[in-house]
Amino acid sequence: MVYAAILYNSRGLLTLAGAAMLLPPFFLCMLWSVRRHLEGRITVSLLPGTGDYRIRFCLENKSPFYLPDIRMKILLKNKGNGKVHKIRLAGDVCPGQKAELTGIFQSPEFGLWQAECRKCFCYDCLGLFRLKKEWKETLQFMVFPSCYETNLKVGIRTRLFQSDSSWYHPRTGGDDPAEVLKLREYRRGDRMNQIHWKLSAKNEELIVAETSMPMGCNVVVFLDVDTGKMDRKTGIACWEVLHTLSQEMVNQECFHFLVWYEKETGRLRRRAIREQEDLTEFWNEILQHETGRCLFLQEYEQEFRGELFASVILWKQELELYVNDRFLIQIIPEQVKRQLLELELMV
Repeated sequence: MVYAAILYNSRGLLTLAGAAMLLPPFFLCMLWSVRRHLEGRITVSLLPGTGDYRIRFCLENKSPFYLPDIRMKILLKNKGNGKVHKIRLAGDVCPGQKAELTGIFQSPEFGLWQAECRKCFCYDCLGLFRLKKEWKETLQFMVFPSCYETNLKVGIRTRLFQSDSSWYHPRTGGDDPAEVLKLREYRRGDRMNQIHWKLSAKNEELIVAETSMPMGCNVVVFLDVDTGKMDRKTGIACWEVLHTLSQEMVNQECFHFLVWYEKETGRLRRRAIREQEDLTEFWNEILQHETGRCLFLQEYEQEFRGELFASVILWKQELELYVNDRFLIQIIPEQVKRQLLELELMV
C-alpha cells in the first residue's frame, strides 16, 4: 500500500497506509493498559427455588479503554470427593466501569466446593492480539443438602423446658434473674421479688423488672451413622433428612444440639444450632471427619453429665427415625421428599 501511494503520489493512500501500520501497535498498547488496570473477584449465590448456583466473576476496568472481549474459565472442585467442574465465561467491560460475567452451576453435589480462576484472556476489537492475565482468585462455598417441606412441631413442653443457657428469648418472660427482659411500672399482683429496688428508690415509684426465659438446646439429635459404610444414595438421603429437620427447628426458634461420634478421637462431638450460621459450621465440620456409631444416650450422659433436655431424636444409618425412643418412620431414598411431606413429628 505504501508503494502504491508513492507510485501514484496519493496522500489518501499514504494516510491509510500509515493508519494501518499504527493501529496494531495502538491496539496492543490499549490492551496492555486494560490488562494492567483490570481487577476482579468471584462470587457465588444460590438461585431461589432451584438447586442451581450462579457463578459470577465481577470485573472492574480502571483504564480509559474499552475491553471488547474477555474470556476465562472457572474451575469448581469438590473438596470432599475431588470432583471437578468447569464453567466458561465471556463478556466485555466499558472503560471505568464494572461488569459481571455469569455462568450457572447446575445442581451441584452436596459438600464444600472451591471456585478458582487462574487466568483470563483479553482480546482487542479486531482479534489481532491476545494477552493473558494471571489471577489468584479463589472462593470456598458450601452446597447444602436439599431441604424439603415437613410437618415438624415443637411442643409446649419443649418450648417451656428451661435448661442452662447464655441465650435468652427476646420476647418471652421467664424466671431467670440473670437477664432482664424489660422494666415497667408496678401493677397489682406483681411479686415482691420482681421489684427493682434501686430504680424504684431513684424514681420514687415502684419499678418491676421482668426477667427473660433462657433458651437452651432443649432437643438433642443423635446422628448414628458410619459415613465409611454408606453408599452414595443412602448418604444423600441421610443428609437431606437431617438438614430438613434441623432447618425446620431453626425456623421455629427451637435450639438443638447435633451430636455425632468422631472416629478419630473416639469421643462424641456436638454443635449447638441456634441460627443458620451454626448449621453452616456444622456441615463444614462434619465433612472433615469420619463419623461412627455408638450407644449415644449412654455416651452422651457420660460426656455431658448433668445436662438436661426435653426431647431426643435418633437418626440411624438404616434411615430409621426415632423420637423419644419411639420409632417413627423408615425413609426410602427415592421417596425422601414425599415421606418428609407426609411426616408428622412432635418434639
